Amino acid sequence: MHKIIIVIVFIMGLVACGSPQKKHVEQKTVESTGLANQNGKLVYKRHCLACHQANAGGIPKMYPPLAKNKVISGEKEQLIGIVLNGMSGEIEVNGETYNGVMAGYRNLSDKDIADVLNYLRAGFGNTGDIITEDEVKMLR
Repeated sequence: MHKIIIVIVFIMGLVACGSPQKKHVEQKTVESTGLANQNGKLVYKRHCLACHQANAGGIPKMYPPLAKNKVISGEKEQLIGIVLNGMSGEIEVNGETYNGVMAGYRNLSDKDIADVLNYLRAGFGNTGDIITEDEVKMLR
């Protein structure tokens, strides 16, 4: 009888708190919006942080800020293209001129590129629609 009560209490706890599988689905939905994008943050740390810094503020006269950057918040295709193909030449970001080279990151997976761009678009003063793996794949 004691074991039956324990099983009933356990089942009631699962029903009241939600199943672990349901919580995983909710977390995945939040990640897909870029709001809690841990993979995007990790990709940023591995590939972007050295030049663009932890706060996405860049390094004056050397590497442009990604924070409050109209390109990050702008058209998906342009942004994806920059990550895939890199860029060079003079650009102006937030009133400052930069003239450097950024390597392309075709070596990253479509998911990693989408995640890092969503991570940037969800923070650092940026906004923008979600970028999907399929959108990256189409432009690759």
